[in-house]
Amino acid sequence: MHKFKIDPKRGIKEFKVDAIEDTRCNITRNQVARAKKLALPMLEGSASEQYALLWDYTDEIKRSNPGSIVILGTEQEGEQNMFNRFYVDGCHSKGAYGGVLLSTVSIDPNNNFFPICYAVVMKENKDTWDWFLTLLKMDLNVEECGPITFMSDKQKGLVGALQELFRNAEHRFCVRHLHSNVKNYGFRGLTLKNILWKAARATTVNEFTRRMQEMKDLDEGAFAWFNDKNHKEWSRSHFSCYPRCDILLNNACESFNSNILEARDKPILSMLEWIMEYLMQRLQQNRDRAKKKRWKKVLYVTPPL
Repeated sequence: MHKFKIDPKRGIKEFKVDAIEDTRCNITRNQVARAKKLALPMLEGSASEQYALLWDYTDEIKRSNPGSIVILGTEQEGEQNMFNRFYVDGCHSKGAYGGVLLSTVSIDPNNNFFPICYAVVMKENKDTWDWFLTLLKMDLNVEECGPITFMSDKQKGLVGALQELFRNAEHRFCVRHLHSNVKNYGFRGLTLKNILWKAARATTVNEFTRRMQEMKDLDEGAFAWFNDKNHKEWSRSHFSCYPRCDILLNNACESFNSNILEARDKPILSMLEWIMEYLMQRLQQNRDRAKKKRWKKVLYVTPPL
């Protein structure tokens, strides 16, 4: 159990070897699999028990981290309050009760991802995105936003929520996900992919027009599909200069999601604690690196007029 507690990701084969050494008995693979399934709740607690502790967890965060915004939403089902959503300022969950992990991740001056907030909701739709973005707007103290640029993968309900709550913000779409979407319509091939990326990376309208003509000559259907999309949302040639941001990929969120992959199959409290500890360690490591740097020059950035 001690080895399993240290590394819950240990495979059935390794777990079987440990069990045989400890018990001196012949154990089948199915027995090991059942034992592992029973051991996980013993280590982390059951999912239902952790949901019941969310109220205490919310109060503890507020007590130990004054100024934090933590919101627990419930809905009435009969005589019971059932979990609906949980927001913390600071992908899909794989736990027994499912759910979706919403997050907002920014880019810091070192071009690394910087998580701002995350939330757990039961499903992803416009209602949950409205709720999440309203809290984000309140956290950032934003009234009329101009320089903020959002990039997404066209999640369910997100586009409409952004248009309503952040009307003046720029909204862009990840080019890699656009390419994945167009393949679902039957437009495939390496040549098309290369032309798409050349059009996305084009820095002038003339170059963009030339690349789109190449796409039209190759496949008129694919050209019509991309031409129907707002060019300001996926090509540098049409990006606004105000945000000083020309990224084409949603790598920040992808990196964050890949780093918290281990947490997503845990019960909700264990997952939230894992993410919080990971973020605390990451922030402190970045602070330590910054202190070790000996800057020889000071870089002044002129704000946009």
